Amino acid sequence: MKIKTETILTVSKYLALLGGIGSSILWGSQLVTLVSSFINPEWSRHTYQVDLTLFSIREKSIGFYVCAMILIISISVLKALFWYKVFELLSELKLQTPFSREVVIKLERMAYILLGVWIVSSIFWKTYTFYLNQATGIQLPIRNTDDEYLFMAGIIYIISQIFKRGIELQEENQLTV
Repeated sequence: MKIKTETILTVSKYLALLGGIGSSILWGSQLVTLVSSFINPEWSRHTYQVDLTLFSIREKSIGFYVCAMILIISISVLKALFWYKVFELLSELKLQTPFSREVVIKLERMAYILLGVWIVSSIFWKTYTFYLNQATGIQLPIRNTDDEYLFMAGIIYIISQIFKRGIELQEENQLTV
């Protein structure tokens, strides 16, 4: 059973690394699109995963365009950071002593990162689209509000609290022996 668990954790670790690399490529391409849109706007329309509706915003207001790109890049950076934290956690996790303060701290940080993704992608994006519509009349299609990130943040935070309680029980057992 132990070999199976170690194998699953090793595979999960490398899948998390792939998720981090993929998210890094995404935010890097979004950053290249932002920078290149000021140098050569026509070329930047053909970059990796570009959202052409953002270029209609750019034609009306550069400030709103930059704000939209910063929000989109922020979401991608936070997602990449989350995947790297998962990789880091799985790399340093010891199956002999899974209940440790370091694991709890990493789990809580992961929950906070996911909460940040939800805040930027839901609250800030909705506020941005409201002001964009008021100022320019451009109405962006309603994006996924990314509520699943709030749900995942809650689950990971609960798991971190369970781990914290496990540490307390271990410490109590060591004191009574």
